[in-house]
Amino acid sequence: MNELSIRPLGLGEIIDTAFKIYMHHWRALLLLVAVVVVPAGVATYLILDAAIPPDLVQALNDPSPVLDEALLDDMLRFLGAALLAALIESGAAVLASAGSVRAVAEIYLGASPDWRASLMTAVRRLPAIIVTGLLIVLAIGVLTVGVWLLAGLTATTSSGAGTLAALSMIAWLVVVPWLAISWAVAVPALIVEETSPAGALTRSFNLVRGRWWPTFGTLLTSWLIVAVLSGIASRLIEAFLPDGGGVLSGIVVSVAVAAATTPFVVAVLAVLYFDLRARREPFDLIRLAVDIGAPPPPSTPEAFEPRPPDRADWPPLPPDVDDGGS
Repeated sequence: MNELSIRPLGLGEIIDTAFKIYMHHWRALLLLVAVVVVPAGVATYLILDAAIPPDLVQALNDPSPVLDEALLDDMLRFLGAALLAALIESGAAVLASAGSVRAVAEIYLGASPDWRASLMTAVRRLPAIIVTGLLIVLAIGVLTVGVWLLAGLTATTSSGAGTLAALSMIAWLVVVPWLAISWAVAVPALIVEETSPAGALTRSFNLVRGRWWPTFGTLLTSWLIVAVLSGIASRLIEAFLPDGGGVLSGIVVSVAVAAATTPFVVAVLAVLYFDLRARREPFDLIRLAVDIGAPPPPSTPEAFEPRPPDRADWPPLPPDVDDGGS
């Protein structure tokens, strides 16, 4: 195999490679994520804390609350604050994830990721990422509205309304996950190849085509791993927090878990994206360097010795990490 090549990987190898990336470069990756999600968590706490008046808490704890105008105003204000907080946290998660994709690409090239440069790349591509997300929401929204309209129309005009409505819902339950997985590597395509939002969706769709089930299996496996580890981490963190912490305790737990798990999730997604490219087209470290605008690696193995995923000492370690002689 060409020393500069990136070979296709199996599911276990993708997870293992992502785990190695996380363990060997956790400082840089955690710092990159924390710089974004911690301020977002602080802003979320301030917004929600200011939007929860004592009267609202008492009314919600009342088994038979009286829904008067004042309580309705408090509830609407809290819902608005919760929506704003959700947007802030979602934006922070997207920004941290996009920056982490760039960092993982640098790790593949044997460099120690610079969290500032990675984050600036994510900030520069943030408008395109937002547009891509809106296109996905729009597509799924139009599909959902169409299914409900079809179900409603058949319910009033057809004697077999129940069957048609059920078939419409089944089709929706099949198509939406299919689209979600087909578009799973759109953000890596945006960051690495700097495509347009529509181009990123098309690119992701083409890469996943014929590999839907392996892609689904990889993402499901990583999600299960993160779910288990997040549950354990949440319990450990909550054990050190005061009882009755309310909003503050919840935000501390969510920020800590997000900072700890996001690098691994993104590493899986990035490795999966590289795997799909290696299966579809000639793809090596030189092509990757050109894509992200990094200095091209020397073409001779003597001058440049990348550590491909099938070697035990891959991924490359940062200068300050000792891998125990591996």
